[in-house]
Amino acid sequence: MKKPSGRFPQREVAEKRIQRRVIWVLTEGEQTEPAYLDMWAHHNTDVHLEIRDTGMSPDALVRRAKAHKRRQPRKQVDRDFDEIWCVSDTDEHKKLRDAIQDARQSGVEMVVSNPCFELWLVLHAQNQTGYIHRHDVQRLSEKVGLTNGKKIAETAHHTLMEAFDIAKERAQTLDELHAGNASPDRSNPSTDVWRLVDQLRDGK
Repeated sequence: MKKPSGRFPQREVAEKRIQRRVIWVLTEGEQTEPAYLDMWAHHNTDVHLEIRDTGMSPDALVRRAKAHKRRQPRKQVDRDFDEIWCVSDTDEHKKLRDAIQDARQSGVEMVVSNPCFELWLVLHAQNQTGYIHRHDVQRLSEKVGLTNGKKIAETAHHTLMEAFDIAKERAQTLDELHAGNASPDRSNPSTDVWRLVDQLRDGK
């Protein structure tokens, strides 16, 4: 058997020198969510984001995430990702609660927006404390210039990045309001997308 030379190819040395956390994300939406998350990942060289699967129901997302976890090599150094997340809307998914519980028990991180992802975007521009239908949220997101159909508006990037802390505070306040009036967890309106963004922006 040929003994190792004790030297690494230049490319391998460079890869070992630059250690980045790898985050895999599965999203219900096929356009808006991936575009928004990519925006953050491109501004943090300490994190490598991969959008692995899109366009599935919450329970299907969690099942797919669990399958990815099962295929992970046992050795930490050989693993494909450090964290895996699912991003889902509430909409009218009957198995959402089961999906959230399944994710929690399986070590899969999951963030949920009620009624839809656009609520998280709207919170960057204004508060929203009352119940709102997803179609109304989507129209509002377009009205304040954050989305154009299913796409993130090109002129919205600065607002979405600069107002992150404000949107996060508003989202956390919504959780406090629901807890204060004994509303069920993740009631309309609510979103915890900020938890995933915190990982993408800070490289914790």
